[in-house]
Amino acid sequence: MSTLTVAERLRALSSHLASAEQKVARALFSSRMIAGLETVASLAARAKVSGPTVIRLTAKLGFPKYEEFQREVRRELEAQRQSPLSMYPANRNRPGGTLGKHAEVFTSGIRDTFDRLSTGDLSNVVGSICDTRRTLFLAGGRVSQLAAQMLFVHLFQMRPAVRMIQTGLQPRGDQLLEVNRSSTLIMFDFRRYQADSVNFSKAAKEQGAELILVTDPWQSPIADFADHVLVADVSSPSAYDSLVPTFALIEAIITEVLARLDKKAIAQIEKLEGLRAGFEWNEASADNPRKAQRARDGKSKRSRG
Repeated sequence: MSTLTVAERLRALSSHLASAEQKVARALFSSRMIAGLETVASLAARAKVSGPTVIRLTAKLGFPKYEEFQREVRRELEAQRQSPLSMYPANRNRPGGTLGKHAEVFTSGIRDTFDRLSTGDLSNVVGSICDTRRTLFLAGGRVSQLAAQMLFVHLFQMRPAVRMIQTGLQPRGDQLLEVNRSSTLIMFDFRRYQADSVNFSKAAKEQGAELILVTDPWQSPIADFADHVLVADVSSPSAYDSLVPTFALIEAIITEVLARLDKKAIAQIEKLEGLRAGFEWNEASADNPRKAQRARDGKSKRSRG
């Protein structure tokens, strides 16, 4: 059986489905897959197609029997709702952690993430990020904000016009002010998806922004209207989902962006390093400010030469 979720399989097959089958797919997506728990007749009525159309679609997804399709949808919906509290009992009685066990789980998660990532999807996302005519905005949830920040601090060094949607000083909604048709939003949203992340992404999309989503295999509701979707595994030996595969995916994006921007990125990094020279602690800056300034001027001339 495929390791892809039902939603991932539907998206992979979308361009090969007949028009009636696409109606069933839309009915499933619009219900966040809950319609998959209905009978064949009910799902067919919801999608306004025939019962045999539903059966043909589920067969194409790899389920010889409709009951098998329903079982998988039910399993995925239950997994989607898991939290640390619900996952803890299953992990509580496991033997003490070992390096081998942790290595196996995290390595497998990274492998699964890259196995389900197509070259075309990665290339399209990197192409959007490298379009320096557009302003990049990055945001995440309670925990995934850390992943968004990691990507931000690297992209900020490589290209101009990179913004981090912050929490605290301003409500998220206020930070939509500069989001428009010349913007690209990269949103991180993982299971137990945040309503404010979904609403922010929807508002950005309505204002004309291109939308890149990084999410888990069950996929945030944002996937329904995102332009690009990247999926990262979240398997973990603990009660908490892991961001290890997500960070590996980010490292791959950073590598590809740097290679594609090439000299433009290097010029940006050199400019940043020149600015940093005046703020790095050393004996010259502490004891002789004029000497420190001469050193900065010399470094700037060398970088221009």
